[in-house]
Formats: sequence, C-alpha cells, structure tokens
Amino acid sequence: MSLSKFKIQSAQPREKDYKLFDGHGLYLLIKKNGAKYWRLKYRYGGKEKTLALGVYGAGAADVSLAMARSKTDIARIQLSKDVDPGLDRKKKKLATKIRVQNTFQSVAQDWIESRTQLGVKGKWSPRHESDVKHTLSRDIYPDIGNMPITEVDVQTLRTVLEKTINRGALETASRLRQRCSAVFRHGITLALCEKDPADSLKEIIRRPESKSMPSLTPGEFPSFYRAMLNYQGERITCLATQLLSLTFVRTGELIGAEWGEINLDEGIWNIPPARMKRARAHFVPLATQTVAILDELHEITGDGKLLFPKQGNPKSKVSMSNGTILRVIDRLGYRNRMSGHGFRSVASTALNESQLFSLDAIEKQLSHDDDDKVRAAYNNAKYMRERKKMMQWWAEKLDAWASPSQVAAPRLNTNRQVT
Repeated sequence: MSLSKFKIQSAQPREKDYKLFDGHGLYLLIKKNGAKYWRLKYRYGGKEKTLALGVYGAGAADVSLAMARSKTDIARIQLSKDVDPGLDRKKKKLATKIRVQNTFQSVAQDWIESRTQLGVKGKWSPRHESDVKHTLSRDIYPDIGNMPITEVDVQTLRTVLEKTINRGALETASRLRQRCSAVFRHGITLALCEKDPADSLKEIIRRPESKSMPSLTPGEFPSFYRAMLNYQGERITCLATQLLSLTFVRTGELIGAEWGEINLDEGIWNIPPARMKRARAHFVPLATQTVAILDELHEITGDGKLLFPKQGNPKSKVSMSNGTILRVIDRLGYRNRMSGHGFRSVASTALNESQLFSLDAIEKQLSHDDDDKVRAAYNNAKYMRERKKMMQWWAEKLDAWASPSQVAAPRLNTNRQVT
C-alpha cells in the first residue's frame, strides 16, 4: 500500500488534476482547487469503470484512508460475486429516492386520481371523491401522510385507526381501513411497496353491524307530516322537506339538485349518473303538487345553479348541509324516530300496501337498479307511464294525510300539464 495519512495530507494542488494510487484500483484524485476525491478503478463485463468512494477532509462527511480501503474491499467482494458495484449503488440510490419521495399521501393521491379519470370503469362520483379526500385528510394524513409508504407497518396503521375507533366512529374506521388497503394495493401495482398492512387489520377493524335508519310507519307519518308542513323555519328548508316527502329521493340527491336537471314544463327531474349512488341516471316524475313547490322555489333560488344553495344564497356553489333536514326532524320532536331515509321507507311501504302498482315500478322509482345495465335502461322506459301515475297518487295521498285547514292549496300553473 503506497498511501499514508501523512502523504495524503501533504499532497498539494498542481496546475492540473493528478492521482495518488494506493492499490487494488484505489486512488486519490487531487483537484486543482485542492479538493481530494477517492476513486476506485475496476473492470466489469470487459469494460473499465470508475466508482466514487467519497471525499477526503470533508468534515463530517470525511472518508479516511481506512474507510476508502474498506469500501474497496466491499466492492471487490461484489465483483467476485459478479455484481457491478457501480450499478448496485445506483439501484440503491434509486430505491432510496423512491422510498423517500413516495409517501403514503403521494401514493394515495395517485390512487384517487386513477379512480376519477374519465373513461375509467367504476369511476367515482364527485361526492364520493370528496368524501374519500376528506376522511383521509382528516384521519390519516396527519399521522402517516409524510411517511414513506414502505415504512408504514401494521402496528403504525393500527395506532392511527384506533384514534377513529376511540371517538366512536366505527363505521368510519372500517372505511378508512379499506381505503388504506386500496392505497397499498395501488402502491404494490406500481412497485412502490410490497405489502398491504391494512389487509392484516381486516379481522380486527370490522364494519359494525348495520342498523336500519329510523323511520315512522305509514300510520305514524300523517301526524309528523302535518307538523312538518307547519314548521316555522327558513322557507327553503321547509320546501326541501316537502320535496323530500313528495319525491322520496335520497337526501344527498335532493340537496345537490341543480335547476338544469329539472324540466318543469314536462314534469320530469333527470338526476345524472354522477350524483346517483349506483352511477346510473334516475328519472323522477313530478306530480302537480311537486311542480307547484318547485315553482315557488324557483322564485327564490332560480337565478342560481342549485335548488338548495347554502344559506339560501343563489350565487353559492355549495349546497345546503346534509344535516339541515335532520335538524328539522329533531326540532319537531322526532329525533331517533325519523330520518331523511325514512321518507323513502314510508313511501315504499305505502305504495306496496296499496297494491295499485307493480313491484318493479316501485323499485325503479326507489332507484334500486338492476345490475344488468341493459335491463335497467329497458325498465326505466317500460315503467315510466306507471311511475308518473304512482307519483301523482302519492302526492294526493300526502294531501289526504294533511289537514285541509292547515295546508295551503298548491299554487298550480294552469298553463302546464304533467302527463
């Protein structure tokens, strides 16, 4: 070995770069500016290559003569095993870069983007996309969002999910586990990670048993309906509850409704697939009573896009809260006895008990679509005439349940007829 600490420290810069050789291909490159770099010259696959081993005298990052020789020995062992030390280092650097850059949050965002692209089978609705982003941002990202996805293990994820469980949100915790599992599977597909720790928690973090949403019976509903019609709250809120009764759509479908979806002249409401639970277009025939309410509502919010904008501001691009109708139910004294979904249950029970309409027509109006898209589209057209009669019958049933002395007659537009 020709190099020593004294010889290295004594080496001074010259007009040109030069080398001091040690042995086994190791040498010290002295630069014109005085910097000293360790290099290893070796041959692999019949080609001469150079491997950088560090800098001598670089403070905390200093690579001493002993360290340079140790690195040379490791490289020689790799060569004896037919491994190119230079290529191996590049692979490790790339793996480290991928590990650091591909945090759980970055992989999750890529997963979300992949599920919201146009033309993708099973494309999410804007509402579902918003829900996924919100729950991950609130409950997952603060703890593991910036961690490399490869470093998120079972115990770490379990600790995060237990925070949601401890606040009593068992359903949310179950959904979060499923969404985290989907993120890991997406990472595996992209070769960014190898395991799905969320899958190991599926037996521990389970979805709670589903409970039926509270609903009144048709016998109990008339009293509630009369109280609801006399509710002294914001007019828009009152109209929303009446429309929910008449159309028995899902609460989210109602409060997100846009005026462009509704044809008052033909008496039809066309809810686009993007706003439906099953991502299928849904048509709601409008009874004359429903059209009358929409006429009144149009005078209030018709200048805007939404039927029910937040705080009644027609220019708002945000709809009223999902909890608005629930608060009305609570204030009427029906907490835990009735829900937004309860309007659907009451209508379904009453329509089925009437024996006036086919089960298929009722199920279609409840948007319980057939899995067969062709059959679903066929049924939509086949039962439309019956559904129009059914919705008018239901509106008149509600009128009968309401006390005539307490309910103002609907303001019908005599120039418009619903067929």
